[in-house]
Amino acid sequence: MSAISNETFARLVQEYMPNQYRLALGILHNRNDAEDAVSASILKAYEKLHTLRKRERFQAWIMQITANEAKRIYAGNKRLSPVENMEDYMPSFRDEYHELWDMVMELDIAYREVIILYFYERFSIKEIGDILHIAEGTVKSRLFRGKKQLKEWLS
Repeated sequence: MSAISNETFARLVQEYMPNQYRLALGILHNRNDAEDAVSASILKAYEKLHTLRKRERFQAWIMQITANEAKRIYAGNKRLSPVENMEDYMPSFRDEYHELWDMVMELDIAYREVIILYFYERFSIKEIGDILHIAEGTVKSRLFRGKKQLKEWLS
């Protein structure tokens, strides 16, 4: 038996969809592909809802599914197209930090995804490791290198 009902699932999906989109867009750099990744991840999450045992793990669980779907799409694409007018699609970043977000989007995908999950989504290093299926040491290393790259660009 699932730890959450269908109604709760729908409410939680609504709540975390912007987070899913932000992560997928960070991986894919393409609005349409990011939307596809989010849609596919929601469908997959619904189909696998019975595997979720604790409601408090829902956000990390759905973000893991989203990361996997985005990476699947990324691997299938031979090209990446830049996102045009990203501010139109990311209203939460229409502030003084939008230039930093643009720089984050220019990072290598390995650094970009950990930076997004750590600083924007507020996941712990352990949770990021679980979401991306990588060791905590790898998360720390990628965070360090991503921050170092951003500092160089800001200098």
